[in-house]
Amino acid sequence: MAKTLTAIAVANARPGAQRREIPDGGCPGLYLVVQSSGVKSWCTRFRFRGAQRKLTLGPFLAGNGQEPNAEPELDTPLSLAAARVLATKALRQAKGGIDPTAEKRKHRVALRTAEADTLAAISEEYLRREGSKLRTLHQRRSDHELLYSDLGRQPVDQIRRGQYTRVLDRIADERGPVRADRALAALKRLLSWHAERSDFISPLGRGGRRVKPEDLARGRVLTDDELRRLWTAAETYPNPWGGYLRFTLLTACRRSESAGLRRGELSDDGREWTIPWQRYKTGYKKKRDVLIPLSKAAQQIIAAQPVLGGDYVFSADGTRPLSGFDKRKTDFDKVSGISDYRLHDLRRTARTLLSRAKVETKTEEGKKISVSVSPDIAERCLGHAITGVRGVYDRFEYADQKRDALEALAQIVERIVRPPPVADMEAERRKRR
Repeated sequence: MAKTLTAIAVANARPGAQRREIPDGGCPGLYLVVQSSGVKSWCTRFRFRGAQRKLTLGPFLAGNGQEPNAEPELDTPLSLAAARVLATKALRQAKGGIDPTAEKRKHRVALRTAEADTLAAISEEYLRREGSKLRTLHQRRSDHELLYSDLGRQPVDQIRRGQYTRVLDRIADERGPVRADRALAALKRLLSWHAERSDFISPLGRGGRRVKPEDLARGRVLTDDELRRLWTAAETYPNPWGGYLRFTLLTACRRSESAGLRRGELSDDGREWTIPWQRYKTGYKKKRDVLIPLSKAAQQIIAAQPVLGGDYVFSADGTRPLSGFDKRKTDFDKVSGISDYRLHDLRRTARTLLSRAKVETKTEEGKKISVSVSPDIAERCLGHAITGVRGVYDRFEYADQKRDALEALAQIVERIVRPPPVADMEAERRKRR
């Protein structure tokens, strides 16, 4: 007859040359499994509908032998007493017509399903499958990760709207309401994506923003005096920041687009810049590369940048695009004396200057005249999509017209920064009359 095991006997059980099972006389069907490596675990053996069955209960709980407060569970470290509880439960199920091994398989499947459907797991799956379609993958991942610490390990179908709201409130308190709204938008898209692939129903409805879109709208445009001070400071400011600021203004690009400029994106003669659609806002939606003719002033800025180890033009080492915008701008603002503007305001300033700029053209008689830049061409210089029927059918690049407009932009910037003498200005006015 098998001896009744004790906690001391289990702890002192030594491994042999082969795996062995030590029966417990105190609980029929319970065995202590001792591997040749010394690893110990528990199992129970029983008959179910005439066939032998074996159920692995879990590893042996080593240490000081203190019992956990929670009810013992399968596949968790078990003391002798906890193993006896689970073995007795398994034998009772078998006698009642329930196969404990089948129940364990169901439990494991449920655990795997729960782990696969946590918010963090769904987020990773979304980023893996949809990442190639996202223009700012790193930003979307950052938005999702803000939710991980509180909700990442919870099954998504168990998270309620109030829980999301509390987490977003925390983000708003720590990082600001705009950051919370961006996380909310990313979260809604994630949950909608998951709902499209399953029977999940998102608890988030419409609304929930903390800042109204109209409150975020900006109209800041640099005055001529501010533009002069900024440009003058940028001309003597160390590269790559000084050249980057001037280039961004002359091309009317978004900050990340000009920061990511690569030499491989320039034409052989350096007069054109083709931005891949993957990193251009409006080009990304239509998967069309965007052509930007470069003015002579913009070409000179590129030529003045040192050729480093990599392909990036505005970079500290050439291998990575320019970054650290906030710190770089703060340091530069101390030199220029202008601080109440954002980098995107340079793009708005460039668009405003395009409305003031003049381009030369010829009349039917061959006479040269100066005319304002067409608003249509100015919008195309900024890469804005033309809506309506024209946007569908007009696929012309307008490269020459955009080149003239951006050249006119460079000229008006030059006149603002270095205005001509008063006598020359008066002569120019009389010539126009």
